[in-house]
Amino acid sequence: MTKKEINNILKSESGIILLEKESEQSFFESILNNTVSLISAIYFLTRKKLDSLILTEKRILLIVRNKIQLEKKLNGNESLIYNGVKSSLEITDQNEKSIIGLNKLRVSYEEGKSIRQKLTEFESRTE
Repeated sequence: MTKKEINNILKSESGIILLEKESEQSFFESILNNTVSLISAIYFLTRKKLDSLILTEKRILLIVRNKIQLEKKLNGNESLIYNGVKSSLEITDQNEKSIIGLNKLRVSYEEGKSIRQKLTEFESRTE
């Protein structure tokens, strides 16, 4: 998913990016980056892969290496809580509770605080 596609979703569904960071390099990518050649220069310019956690009024998207890993539809009655100990996003509806694991995003302590703050701002904005 490109940055342009993400921005279109955010505009059309009134959403925010809870977390965005560069993806980790795979073994193959690290070898190419360490090799000084024309191939590695070209590869570096085309590489730009991002990991993102996006929250809109209608859904939650987990994007890893520019690919959608998880998409959860929301109906507007859910409460969202970030659990920093388990690195997960807990979604509680009237009858069910679901958990989205965020281990693939490698969320740091500071990023976790930022996610909590953005969740609070988003919930107060939508009420």
